[in-house]
Amino acid sequence: MKIGFNDIGIKAKKYQKLIIKKTLEIIKSGVFLNGKENEKLIKNLSKFLKGGYVTLTASGHDSILLALDSLNLKSSNEIIFPVNSYPTAFPIALYKAKLVPVDVDSNGLINPDEIAKKINKNTRAIIVVHLYGLISDIKKIKSLIKKKKIILIEDCAQAFGSYYLNKPVGTYGDISCFSFYPTKNLGALGDGGAIWTKNKKIYKFFKQAVGYGEKEKYNSEFISGHSRLSEIQAGIINVYFKDLKKTINLRKKALETYQKLINKFKLQNKIRILFESKNSSPLLHLLVIECKNRDKLKNYLIKNKIPIYIHYPIPTHLVPAFSYLNYKKGGFPIAEKLSKNILSLPFHSEISKKEIFFIIKSVADFYIKNEN
Repeated sequence: MKIGFNDIGIKAKKYQKLIIKKTLEIIKSGVFLNGKENEKLIKNLSKFLKGGYVTLTASGHDSILLALDSLNLKSSNEIIFPVNSYPTAFPIALYKAKLVPVDVDSNGLINPDEIAKKINKNTRAIIVVHLYGLISDIKKIKSLIKKKKIILIEDCAQAFGSYYLNKPVGTYGDISCFSFYPTKNLGALGDGGAIWTKNKKIYKFFKQAVGYGEKEKYNSEFISGHSRLSEIQAGIINVYFKDLKKTINLRKKALETYQKLINKFKLQNKIRILFESKNSSPLLHLLVIECKNRDKLKNYLIKNKIPIYIHYPIPTHLVPAFSYLNYKKGGFPIAEKLSKNILSLPFHSEISKKEIFFIIKSVADFYIKNEN
């Protein structure tokens, strides 16, 4: 049985005719940037997010860079973020602001109690990462910064389609960042991203910042780079957008199947799906389990031709590139514990019940063989 870890190839083949048709339309139009597909995607996203202002970017990484760029950061400014969110740390570091990692809870989400310990007069922003599609305790985090001049940024790269208090994730912060990397809940066939805000002044900045700071062609009001989403990638996302509700339902059914089979094989004491549904309805991007004998289980599954990954194997403070932060092993115990025990299993909208059964049966077989 050949099992795909994600549905990039499967989905591309499934929508191949529509993607080719859309691509040919764009080629015929002769417009490859900032055209009708970009406009359509902005409308689709704005409608889905129930208002606000959307700016498209070249990637989720660029979205975070632009969010930070809008803050006019100084070297003394501090940015709080979850220590286990590897990709989020890099754009912060590029801005030379002070990185302030904090520990997470048992589901890998930023811990509000740890945030409270780190807030001070230099805190400029808190980046809340809705890791794996799970939703952080936004209500509690917002209460911590009430009446403080601290910007709340939601990193929704892995959480498009998740809801919190019956509203889409990405509509609670001052700024929200999205990624359309191919593996995401809503992905392109290449890189892509978006940035959202309700603030007109910040939106005006984003509109200019994605194109050299130009107010109009060749008339830049400030120095900036550029970050553009191609028409072809926007068109592909629009094709996928039509079936978004169906995709959401399929992912939720896949999660239910996993949960039922874990119970059926009585694996509750061996593995646990990282999942948090307080005030929220998560749409998982990754199905991550905390498990006993992680490395042995990983090798066993690989031998059985089941693709697995670890998201993420090393917390940021222990990654060599961030050694200059001078944190030591043991500084963030929950994140460190999770990094040693988590495993990402195949999970996507196209995965079949038969495939999930094979995966969980293989997990059960492993623990039967290794009970002692």
